[in-house]
Amino acid sequence: MKRLSATALMGVILLGLAVCASASNLGAAGEKPDVFCRVIKEPDPLLMGSWKCMFERRLEEGGWDTDPAEYRLIKYEDKYALYFYRVSRGGKKKYMGWREWTIDGAQITSDTGVKIFTENGQVFFVWQDGKPVKMTRIGVQ
Repeated sequence: MKRLSATALMGVILLGLAVCASASNLGAAGEKPDVFCRVIKEPDPLLMGSWKCMFERRLEEGGWDTDPAEYRLIKYEDKYALYFYRVSRGGKKKYMGWREWTIDGAQITSDTGVKIFTENGQVFFVWQDGKPVKMTRIGVQ
């Protein structure tokens, strides 16, 4: 009986860790979108859903900042909506909300220089002229 209880407890702990690992900051993305993307070409299906990454960017005053970025791309009625979340300056600045980005098949771009694209079955994030960073899917799609 003790062995069964220990096994059940371990299962609950592992499930909790899995939930925490897939947790995101896209909670408000469950709300109805109020801004929609410009679509040149329908998005690569791989871009749909929720994705996250950590990327480095050079600061204007010198040095580097490592920032988390997340997005969720959904089809709402007959339009596409993208919710974006990014934190910078060690949490001092947060950028979040529905954004009007441009979708062109295998890539999504913003007017701030962010590019999200697919290549060889993977999703990548690029901040302005930075190095592409592989994104990780959040949750089960």
